[in-house]
Amino acid sequence: MEEMLDAFADRISKPRLCLTDKMLISLAGGLGHGLAHAVFFCLSLLTPAFGQATFYVERCSRMPFFLVSAIIALGFLVIHTSSMIIAFNGYGERKKRDQIFVPVVHLIAAVMTLINLVPGGCLVGTPLLCVTAAMTLYYSWQVVGQRITEHQHRQS
Repeated sequence: MEEMLDAFADRISKPRLCLTDKMLISLAGGLGHGLAHAVFFCLSLLTPAFGQATFYVERCSRMPFFLVSAIIALGFLVIHTSSMIIAFNGYGERKKRDQIFVPVVHLIAAVMTLINLVPGGCLVGTPLLCVTAAMTLYYSWQVVGQRITEHQHRQS
């Protein structure tokens, strides 16, 4: 991807993208993907949302349905945003670990949501999804920090 953007910049006689530009592109792409996922995930919940009371599901009677849905949407928003940063870095730097990390984390997060199908599972599955999102965010923060540090050392 980076080579393609650099080649395009060379072709139109513009400066190549700097590291910050590349990081912002990955952040914007991930945030856009995460927001689109959250909107489409929550769009299907509009019909039951117009009821007169808080909506509970029989399998998870201790947490409101919309709270569980909102937490899941937030978790996947964080996962998608962080994963895009990790993926851009993985493909740009040809790091297999980062390239594999993204689909594996997404698969793990998807499996975490299946725990909600077990009676009372939302009390376990939803926090586990939040932990997965936090770990993905932390790892993306490390990736960005490492990339910036390496870039600064190359500049010196």
